[in-house]
Amino acid sequence: MQERACLDAGVIYLYYRKNAPKKVDILINKIKNQNILAYVPKTTLIEVYKHLCVTEGNDFAISCISSFQHIVKAQFISLSSELILMAGQLKCQYRLKLSYNDCIGLAIALQKKAKFHTTEKNLPKIKNLQIIKYDF
Repeated sequence: MQERACLDAGVIYLYYRKNAPKKVDILINKIKNQNILAYVPKTTLIEVYKHLCVTEGNDFAISCISSFQHIVKAQFISLSSELILMAGQLKCQYRLKLSYNDCIGLAIALQKKAKFHTTEKNLPKIKNLQIIKYDF
């Protein structure tokens, strides 16, 4: 079975920063080459846009988001009724520890049986979830 990954905003943001960590470059290249099946919540792109816009400007953010959507061969996931309920349950259970976007990404990772790739440092342990952490 092909390896599966769900990406959070921090990982995508790092990819577009100068001197992206080698581990991030390797991950994104594996996704581009279709060695890894990647999932990205569409709502995560809003967070990536915001971080890129604040640090590098609006034009850069637009260029990166457009490039990512067209060049990186990921599946961009919309919220379904099932995902809303799964993410809502996670937010209720971990309301002080997880953001809404984290809950959506985690719900997708659980649903798709994918590893969750993140820059978050203090995620709670969640049954049946593998987390891959990246440093800033």
